[in-house]
Amino acid sequence: MISPCLIRRVRHSARWVIAAALGGLLVAGPVSAVDPLATTDTLKKDLPGFVDPLGRVCQPPAGALSLSAAVDIALCRNPTTRAAWAAARQQAAALGTAESAWLPSITASASDTWNRGARVDVTGSLIEDTQRTTDAAVNLSWTLYDFGARGGRIASAHRLLDAAALSASSTMQRVILAVAQSYYGVAAADADLAAAKVNEAAAQRSLEVARAKQGGGVVTLADVLQAETAYDQAVLARIQADGSVKSTRGTLAVALGLPANQPLTLEPQAVPAEVPALTARIADLLAEAERQRPDLAAARAQSDAARADVTVARAAGLPTITIGAGRNFVDESLIAAHQNYNTIGISVSIPIFTGFSTIYGVRHAKAALESAEADAEQVRLSVSLDVWNAYYTLGTAIQQLTATQSLLKAAASNQDVAIGRYEAGVGTIVDVLTAQSAASSARIQRVGAEYAWQVARAQLALALGRLTNAEPLAGSPNP
Repeated sequence: MISPCLIRRVRHSARWVIAAALGGLLVAGPVSAVDPLATTDTLKKDLPGFVDPLGRVCQPPAGALSLSAAVDIALCRNPTTRAAWAAARQQAAALGTAESAWLPSITASASDTWNRGARVDVTGSLIEDTQRTTDAAVNLSWTLYDFGARGGRIASAHRLLDAAALSASSTMQRVILAVAQSYYGVAAADADLAAAKVNEAAAQRSLEVARAKQGGGVVTLADVLQAETAYDQAVLARIQADGSVKSTRGTLAVALGLPANQPLTLEPQAVPAEVPALTARIADLLAEAERQRPDLAAARAQSDAARADVTVARAAGLPTITIGAGRNFVDESLIAAHQNYNTIGISVSIPIFTGFSTIYGVRHAKAALESAEADAEQVRLSVSLDVWNAYYTLGTAIQQLTATQSLLKAAASNQDVAIGRYEAGVGTIVDVLTAQSAASSARIQRVGAEYAWQVARAQLALALGRLTNAEPLAGSPNP
């Protein structure tokens, strides 16, 4: 049965058939821009929320780069996304090739020849005159019925287009995750550098106090040496943090499809002081992922395509009914009568014996279907594991945010008390250095907790199939 959608496409293509017959296709534009069966529209419907990067020019903003702008640039410039779109467009063209089987094939031929010299004509007479023969023909061939082979090929191509589009969606969501990780990585590296500078300033202050007290004869040289050691370690940590900032910026630039040396400035990314607990039920999230994960839908589409291929394989052993028509003109200069006639006919092709190729073709298609169904089940299990891990990873990250917030506050207070006691002469340099080390560790742990929370949100959004843009990461604290 011909679907209404396909009937509309055939109607849409009628003007292109006429244009081709009249030669108008040569002036209609480049062949690559012609899409009479509207397969590009089908592709775009399978990729809602995404824009084809073909022909787009996306430059980085002159000012600070937001996460939303970073995602848009990556979806436009990243080679991975461009390759995914190209593969989807290739499959859309394959669908057009399959659907064109519903239309007739029209061919035209013409020739103009001269014969000169002694020869025998069709009547057996010897002639020497120059003979000119002109002939032209237009032939039409149209498959009327083939017991499902054509429909099966179209159904398979349609499902493969769905799979290609969904695979492209999955690829682009993973690119968005990579951009988010790199973006938050830059923010974390900046925060690490700021924390390293604070630690360096605190160590320098302790060293100055120790030197002043040693100059007054209150403490020994050992206190100064310990403070100098702590200060040198803080300087080294700051140098390492500065190098990490440069490295993460290069990683982000490449994720956007830009050279690694592209200068980038990020908008501030504030983390809420209090993050609500994750209240969504894991069962609901698993069900949501099964509904909208593009890679799972792609695997199911591959299975549907393999099922259609079984129909095609079975139809290979069945008859094919074809209608043919033609218009012929022949003009031979030495024969009075011209030939100018029409032909029409119906042919039936019945495969009687194909060397068992049909039998094994069906067995091959059925085995491919079993494999595709097993792959789809494996993807379904992987999706459930992705959601499970992302859900509890985000829950852990939320708890770490709460814990590190109180830890940072306590460590900062302890450092202030320790340096105050040391200045007052009631504490030791060991107490000061221990407190500074604890404060430094707390700052680093806080930065790590903030980064882990941001990335965990992105991973859960990806696991649920929601990561089609930056909105799931900017709209609410938790996906």
